Amino acid sequence: MPPALHSIRRLPPETASRIAAGEVIERPLSALKELIENALDAGATRIEVAVDGSLDRGFRVADDGIGIAADELDAALERHATSKLDRLEDLDRLATLGFRGEALPSIAAVSRLRITSRTAGETHAATIAVEGGVVVERGDAARAPGTTVEVRDLFFNTPARRKFLKSETGELRAALRLIETCALAFPHVAMRMTVDGRERLDCPAAADVRERAGQIWGPHHAGQRVLVEADSGGIGIVALLGLPEHARATRDGQQFIVNRRWIQSPLLGQALRQAYGNLLPAGRFPAATAWITVPADRLDVNVHPTKREVRFADESGVFAALAASCAQRLAPLHPPFTVIPGGGTEPRWADRVAEPSPDQTRLGFATVSAPPAAAGDALVAAAASPVGATPAEPELWQLHATYILAPVRGGLVIVDQHAAHERILYEEARARFEGRQGTSQQLLFPALVDLSRDQFDLVLELGPWLQQLGWDLAPLGPPTVVVRGVPGAMSASRPAELLQDVLDGMAEDTARTADEDVSERLARSYACHAAVKAGDPLTQEEMRVLLDRLFATSRPHGDPHGRPTFVRLELDDLHRRFGRG
Repeated sequence: MPPALHSIRRLPPETASRIAAGEVIERPLSALKELIENALDAGATRIEVAVDGSLDRGFRVADDGIGIAADELDAALERHATSKLDRLEDLDRLATLGFRGEALPSIAAVSRLRITSRTAGETHAATIAVEGGVVVERGDAARAPGTTVEVRDLFFNTPARRKFLKSETGELRAALRLIETCALAFPHVAMRMTVDGRERLDCPAAADVRERAGQIWGPHHAGQRVLVEADSGGIGIVALLGLPEHARATRDGQQFIVNRRWIQSPLLGQALRQAYGNLLPAGRFPAATAWITVPADRLDVNVHPTKREVRFADESGVFAALAASCAQRLAPLHPPFTVIPGGGTEPRWADRVAEPSPDQTRLGFATVSAPPAAAGDALVAAAASPVGATPAEPELWQLHATYILAPVRGGLVIVDQHAAHERILYEEARARFEGRQGTSQQLLFPALVDLSRDQFDLVLELGPWLQQLGWDLAPLGPPTVVVRGVPGAMSASRPAELLQDVLDGMAEDTARTADEDVSERLARSYACHAAVKAGDPLTQEEMRVLLDRLFATSRPHGDPHGRPTFVRLELDDLHRRFGRG
């Protein structure tokens, strides 16, 4: 039965505030973002973020901006009180990041908040403390001109929200990415972040985006980016484009900054992908940062509660401007291609820092067939033993460089080559984590890999597990890692790309887990990204080894995600379909 309804009445202010806060402050990162944007809008030239353990436990944002006058502190905590708008028409030409007057009251409604601020014309600072939206303290304080906002015990009065918070490490990585992005959007503003007193990021004021990028990514990595500077019909484009070999398996390496506002935009992502054209294979995404400037009255920023999306008045014009300007600068990079067996192509820029030993194939394991599993049903046994096999006649076929067709007694087995290889690599990874010995390949020439800062932090965090898996890594300091060896079951031809892909896969899952769950997630990520892909041509011997190894696993019927690795077509069914039954 539906719940009993009562007469319509106005919600109490504290209830309304908590509901509204849920729209603006989705997670601890949302609170941090709002406070950094407030500091930038206040004209700060230096912003410091200090985290105490985790964002939900406590953090503070300090700036040297214009400050809040003592007699305006109470007003700053009122909903829809703002210094950034006077009239409705101002929404059409916003020059600030914030404008709704919701951030401070929303944070105050679900935390213990303290604001200490001073303007240049005041002799001392003023402070106000709020708990769950209720003012508990007012007074004087000592501070240079500017503002400090301290947030403690976020969501202390909404326990249901706390249950769904992401992991502390995942939220800290996201916070670091946020501050890096803000630093890229405002290169002239110095930004610093510490966690428990340990410095995680320090960016002095920079002269331009190239210098700021060097502070964040490292001079070597930033220097390899292709600089784009263009103006098309009032649309300004500045971009730093990663080389094709720096492409990633996810879009995490892309940042879009529109009128100094970081946004998420599938439209701009598609424009970038179009600009790269055939420089990238399917499933790879360029690493790029783009700064786009449009007239304020041609941009609607009031389309999302957290302001992470915008609407362009001329979407097609912005798309065309970004795609065309980037494509023009990328034109000299058109790669020479060489034909490889199976009709595919392979770009010559692929890193060949080591070659597999003669007894290994591109699948990363020896060509000597593994013995069949000791236990298994008749289907597994039949599938592992193709009929009519003789050394002189091939009995396996590859369909669309994706599926392996193997005739077996009484029918045909169709194997998904990626899912099959993923199952093999997953079980090998689990075996290594359980203490069984495996092999590692030492590279002939160690590879220097420039990572993003969150990837570098993951290398430090996952060091013991990566070593168990077979990686031989030596961190040089953010953001560079030396790869000296890779897991024996992995192709050694592209260690940088595979390491980045595995780390990206781990970063996507930020759920709280125990150590054994970390190894489980790492095994899945490694297997997914190191396995052969759909579209990879395989030789007869490689297909045969893949099938032998698949049916020697404990669960050959499915990959680690639960997808089937093979299907079987019965010969009797085929006879019936063709009217031969």
